[in-house]
Amino acid sequence: MDVAAIEKRLEVIRSRLPLVRPNFSIACNGDPLLARVLSNNLDVKFEVATSTELDQATSNLEPSRLILCSQLLTRKTIKNAVRAGCQTFVVENEKQIIDVMNASSDAEIHLAVCLPYSSAAVPFGCSTNDLEKIFVEADSLGANITGVYLELGVSATLENYIAALQDARKFIDTASEKSSGKLNLRNVNLGNLHIPFGTEESVFVTFCDTLNGAVSKLFDDQTVLSANVGRFLVTDAFILCTNVIGKQAVDARLLTNDDFDEGVGYLYQTNDGIYGSFGCKLMDINPQCKPLNGEEAFNGSNQLFIGTVLGPNLDGTDVAQRYTRCRELRVGEWLVWENMGAFTIPADAEYDGPPVFYYSGKECWENMIQKEEHRRSPLPSVNDVIGSDGVENGGEGGNASACEKKDAEMMLEQLVDDLDGVQVSNPEPK
Repeated sequence: MDVAAIEKRLEVIRSRLPLVRPNFSIACNGDPLLARVLSNNLDVKFEVATSTELDQATSNLEPSRLILCSQLLTRKTIKNAVRAGCQTFVVENEKQIIDVMNASSDAEIHLAVCLPYSSAAVPFGCSTNDLEKIFVEADSLGANITGVYLELGVSATLENYIAALQDARKFIDTASEKSSGKLNLRNVNLGNLHIPFGTEESVFVTFCDTLNGAVSKLFDDQTVLSANVGRFLVTDAFILCTNVIGKQAVDARLLTNDDFDEGVGYLYQTNDGIYGSFGCKLMDINPQCKPLNGEEAFNGSNQLFIGTVLGPNLDGTDVAQRYTRCRELRVGEWLVWENMGAFTIPADAEYDGPPVFYYSGKECWENMIQKEEHRRSPLPSVNDVIGSDGVENGGEGGNASACEKKDAEMMLEQLVDDLDGVQVSNPEPK
């Protein structure tokens, strides 16, 4: 994991989308050190869906920064979240509103709405036709509905997001109208925001500028717009290495279904697949591999062959890469898969995935330590902010921590030491 890459992406989000508060879904990447790194950025909130994700998140950050959002929201999960200190819940209907209110009368509730143009594989949220009825019922119950949650799916376009913002404006007005102003919806959550990256920079800039313009036009300063930006943050911060554990020569035409592809092709078996790190393929992510040793000649030949990379289970769905064209690979050789940060590491404690190695430049490491100090420092008193001489003291949001930089570094190193099979390196920048 490249820690510096994550920090840089977070800065890009802040500069290019200043009107969007970044959220991170633990389901996007359940690596515990990643959660620790992101938790030191106080503007980031975390979305959890299961008790396992809840336990991991509460071990790294303040419960007030959690959002419980699950398509299978049970009373047990709600109660566990309330006990943990979670204060924000995403619901789909009146029953779930009542369940949340019974568990915590002070909880903030965001209503998930399934928009007709959502591309989500499983619809999430109430129908737009039921909104008025739910708002009326929520008003009669005295529910603390403070926002709407709009999940548009993995295939959402910029036009879909603009339409969702326009619909959110209508929902806010409808809630105020149906409750005589009692329901104050001041939060709009766009769910998983699929920001274009890895393409031309102009596409990314246009996306951000258009989204910023729509937010400025539709909402006032009292409305908080947020979205899960985990995919943008972590995708290119992780590189996966797998090992070729099997190989078979076949007719190339069987791999491509093209009669013109004559010659030999290869089926390769690797030690990770769709039931492990390559579950990301279900989220419309298609990893591409390359040999660790590049195009180094094999048997004195650099000839390129058509190939398919299968996972360890060798069933019809366990395909890591359907089509590749590279030199002949050897059994025991390593394959490198870039951009493997999103939806590759679940928070499930029983998941036995490959070990994660962390690296960071010296400057990034020191900045991370400073953030750790700042987050752990106590809140300032009036005397801390304004000294006895009437002069304002330095600091943003906290007085100087009693923890020295060396102590903070030891805390971070201890966290890494606690992770079985995980090592961390801190190379000097070249």
